Amino acid sequence: MLIQTSLPAEMLCLEITESALMDDPELAHTHLLALARLGVKLSIDDYGAGNASLSYVRTLPVHELKIDRSFITQVDQQRKSAAIVRSTIVLCRELGLSVVAEGVETASELDWLKINHCDLVQGFGIGRPMPVHELYGWLEITHAGPQER
Repeated sequence: MLIQTSLPAEMLCLEITESALMDDPELAHTHLLALARLGVKLSIDDYGAGNASLSYVRTLPVHELKIDRSFITQVDQQRKSAAIVRSTIVLCRELGLSVVAEGVETASELDWLKINHCDLVQGFGIGRPMPVHELYGWLEITHAGPQER
């Protein structure tokens, strides 16, 4: 695909779900290392929803963790979810990874994530899926910066 499109590898970020990693951890590790050697960026999606241990995650050549929306829903109101999300943000910072909060649906969730220094957010509270031709107008209206996707 990279050859066919002439896309520089470092411009491609592939997401793999935490549960897919755990289907065959050794094979996943081998393939992720090969992709990383090409320069492809890697993201673990739905982090926290599967069974990946922290010791396994630290061996992976990933650039980003996407926190599963089950932890983000009402993060501003649920003490246990808040503790998990806050510690994941700190962990990512210490490991040099970006952290994305998935499923942000309310302004109060977004505010909580900003206060707790979450790198990136996504969800219907930010914007609904849209064709690219609508994106530019949406960006002008909302003044959304590059940190909200």
